Amino acid sequence: MILDILKLNVIQEKKLVKELEELLNHPILNDKESILVRNAIKSKTNQLRIINDSIPLLIKKVSLAKSLPEQFAVEKTAPASVDKEIITLNLPSEDSNKLIAIRKRDKGKYLEELYISESSLSGLKKSRNVKKEVIAQYKTPSAYVTLSNKFFFNTSRKMIEQNYFKDLGKSLEKGNFVFLLQSYISTILFTALISFFISMFVVLFLFFFELNLSPPFFAFVNLSQIDILMRLLKFIWIIPIVPLAVFLIMYIYPSSEKSSLAQKINYELPFVVIQMSAIAGADIEPSNIFRIISISKEYPCIRKEAKKIMNQINIYGYDLITALKNVAAASSSESWTDLLNGISTTLKSGGDLSKYLNKKAESLLFEYRLKREKAIKSSETFMDIYISVVIAAPMLMMLLLIMMSISQIGLALSVPAITIIIVGVVSVINLLFLMFLHLNQKKF
Repeated sequence: MILDILKLNVIQEKKLVKELEELLNHPILNDKESILVRNAIKSKTNQLRIINDSIPLLIKKVSLAKSLPEQFAVEKTAPASVDKEIITLNLPSEDSNKLIAIRKRDKGKYLEELYISESSLSGLKKSRNVKKEVIAQYKTPSAYVTLSNKFFFNTSRKMIEQNYFKDLGKSLEKGNFVFLLQSYISTILFTALISFFISMFVVLFLFFFELNLSPPFFAFVNLSQIDILMRLLKFIWIIPIVPLAVFLIMYIYPSSEKSSLAQKINYELPFVVIQMSAIAGADIEPSNIFRIISISKEYPCIRKEAKKIMNQINIYGYDLITALKNVAAASSSESWTDLLNGISTTLKSGGDLSKYLNKKAESLLFEYRLKREKAIKSSETFMDIYISVVIAAPMLMMLLLIMMSISQIGLALSVPAITIIIVGVVSVINLLFLMFLHLNQKKF
C-alpha cells in the first residue's frame, strides 16, 4: 500500500539525516579525508532531496474512500512500478526487503549518488584504518620513566658526560629500544633505589620473625634469648646485594635483548633475501626493494630494519648507499650488516644486484640447514638433561628424605615439610630452565 511505501521513505530519510549528522561531526585529519567527507555529505543531501520530491506524488495517491488498485502494490523481490511517475528501488542494506519510492526520472541520478556516497565512505573507512595502524606504532611516555628522570636526570647526564655506559648506549641502539640512554640510566638508578628500600623491609621482617615449614610458616623471635648482633649480621648482607643484583640485571638486559634480536633477524634473513632477489630480478629501483620489505608483515624484525633505511632516505635525505651503511653500523646482526654492506658495494661498483642476492640467498639457506641440524641435536641433549634433573632427581630426593625421616637420621621432617621442599626444588629448577631457554632462545 501507498502508506507502507511512505513509511519506508520516511525511515530512509531519518537514516540519511542521522548519517549526515555523523559526517558533519566527523573529525578531519587531512585534505584527502576532507574531500571524501564533502563528497559523502553532498551525495547524502542529494539522496534526501530526491526522496523528498517523491513524497507529494505518493500523498496524492492516498485515498480513504476506496481501496487502492493492484498497480500500486509493492513487489518486495524486485523494483516495481507504483505509478507512471513513481518506481520502487531495492536498497543494499543489512535489513532484508529495504525499499524506497522515487520519481522514475530520478532513478539514474539516485543510483549515481548512492554509488558516490558508498565509495566515499569506503575510502574514509580505509583511511581511518590506516591511521589507526600507524598511530598504534607509537607509544605514550611511560609514567615510571618520567618519574625516574625526575629524580636522576642530572645524575644520569653527568655519568654520560664522563663517558660512562658507552657499551650500554650501543646495546640500546642495536636492540631497538625506545629509550634514550639518559632515561634508561635514570630508570636503572630509580629501580635500584626502590629495591634498596624493599631489601631493608625484608631484613627487618627476617630479623623479627623466624620462618619455618609448618603453618603458620613464621613466628615472632624472642630477642631476649638470642644474640641480636649475630642475627642482624645473618641478614644484613641482603641490603647491598639486592640493589646491586637489580642494577646488574638491568644493565645486562639490553645486551641480552640485542643478542635475541640478532637471532630473530638471522632466522628471517634467508627468506627475506630470496624475496629481495625476486624483486631485484624485475629491474626495480633498488630503494623500492626495501620499501616493499618495510610494508610487508611477514618479517617483523627485518621490516623494522627496512623502515630505518626508508627513514634515512625519505626523512634525512641520504642516498641509498649512505643509508645502507648507517643502518648496517647500528644493526645487532652481523649477517644483516654483511648483506647491507654487500648491497652498497654492489650498487657502488655497478654490479648485478640480482645475481649477488641469488648467491647470498644460497649461502644463507645452506647455513640455515646446518643450524637446524645442530639445533635438533642440542634439543635432544637438553631434553635428556631436563628429564634427568626435573623428573628423576626429585623422586630420588623424596625417597632419601622419607628414609632419613623414618630412620631418624639427620633431619627429621614431616610429610608436609618434605612435600613443600620437593615442590619448591622442582619449581626453582623449572624456573632456571625457563630462564635458560629464554636467554638462549634460537629459532633454528
